[in-house]
Amino acid sequence: MSQRDTLVHLFAGGCGGTVGAILTCPLEVVKTRLQSSSVTLYISEVQLSTVNGASVARVAPPGPLHCLKLILEKEGPRSLFRGLGPNLVGVAPSRAIYFAAYSTAKEKLNNVFDPDSTQVHMLSAGLAVAAASRALR
Repeated sequence: MSQRDTLVHLFAGGCGGTVGAILTCPLEVVKTRLQSSSVTLYISEVQLSTVNGASVARVAPPGPLHCLKLILEKEGPRSLFRGLGPNLVGVAPSRAIYFAAYSTAKEKLNNVFDPDSTQVHMLSAGLAVAAASRALR
């Protein structure tokens, strides 16, 4: 593999990681809110149901769509991308190194094992994970 091919894989991996992080950021925000503060998301509903009487109806925790609706109403669409910057700082280089290492390992291992066999893909992936995690320490 030429140095140009390696640079192309670095760039493509970085771009892919960046796009993936941007697209999944709103899902991560909703997931984090549901995990960390689900009680505060539906306290207002409990208070509304107690206005008419002393009994409190059992209120189920909100689902992801309800949580998304509350975030958009109370904080606006920009809040769905909170934490994206720091995430990109870790994801883009990690994915870039992973893809470059994977393609390099795959090319080398195709000469040792049956080309494009399961062993080649598994070993290439394992080596790429090791390279990406090692490089970012």
